Amino acid sequence: MVNKNTFIYVLIPIFEDFACLPILLNKIKNSLSSIADYRVLVIDDGSYNGLHDKLLLNKDSSLEILTLSKNVGHQRSIAIGLCYLDRNKDFDYILVMDGDGEDNPQDAINLIRTAEASTEDKVIFARRDTRSEPFSFKIGYLLYRLFFRILTGDKIKFGNFSLVPRSLVDRLTGIPDIWNHYAASILSSKIPYEEISSKRSGRIHGRPKMNLTNLILHGMSSFSVFLQIILFRLFLLVSIVNACGLTLLFIESLGVLNINKFANITSIIFLMTNLMFISFISLLFVLSNRSLAPCIPKTFWHHFIK
Repeated sequence: MVNKNTFIYVLIPIFEDFACLPILLNKIKNSLSSIADYRVLVIDDGSYNGLHDKLLLNKDSSLEILTLSKNVGHQRSIAIGLCYLDRNKDFDYILVMDGDGEDNPQDAINLIRTAEASTEDKVIFARRDTRSEPFSFKIGYLLYRLFFRILTGDKIKFGNFSLVPRSLVDRLTGIPDIWNHYAASILSSKIPYEEISSKRSGRIHGRPKMNLTNLILHGMSSFSVFLQIILFRLFLLVSIVNACGLTLLFIESLGVLNINKFANITSIIFLMTNLMFISFISLLFVLSNRSLAPCIPKTFWHHFIK
């Protein structure tokens, strides 16, 4: 049961998708107004088009629009929105969702109920159990999750759609990696979280703004959060392969095994040695950067407000 006194800020990053917002806002109203008080904060990510639709939205008293001076991307827009709310507003939770309608506001009810029933403060994510994208996108997303699992050791099946309790917002805005990837930074920082099932809807209006290049860069951003772990795993893998190759050469030198049919084994060992050296130096370089002062979003977010 949700406490009716609960106050929620709905944080929505938008880039030129203002035509979607009236429909989305109506869905949010139908879903949330009966269980909690709420207000919507839209982060205009430096839009150049659709500004007439944006002006019409300003008449909505439950809506606040924060305009950025340049286009910084969805992840950084979310980070700026979290910093702005943490510094300027009172609330119980922040509901982070995309503005294209693919995050179903009806699922937000389950996020809120789960958070209210929990005995500890944690981020509640809407897990993407079903998706509405084309088959090719689903295959690409499956491969992304597979590589993420192999390279980082963690599983990721959720995105931006989440509910953040007030007590964790200050910690979130103090994580440097949140500037690159919201969900992955929460995984990496060990902030408590929980996943609940959701069904991803289709877009409300228009075509997606994110092309293939941006999708790939978005996925790589999540890997960058785990750079130290990925480099260590790469170093470990290359070291094992290299050790196996050297063992085979040693066995051949004893005359126990004729390995002439593996003519390229020396070249492979040479390549693996170089890879091991590169990964080792890269790992040392990344670890040495721990002594540098990180760029924490809550210390510079205001520079992007128009």
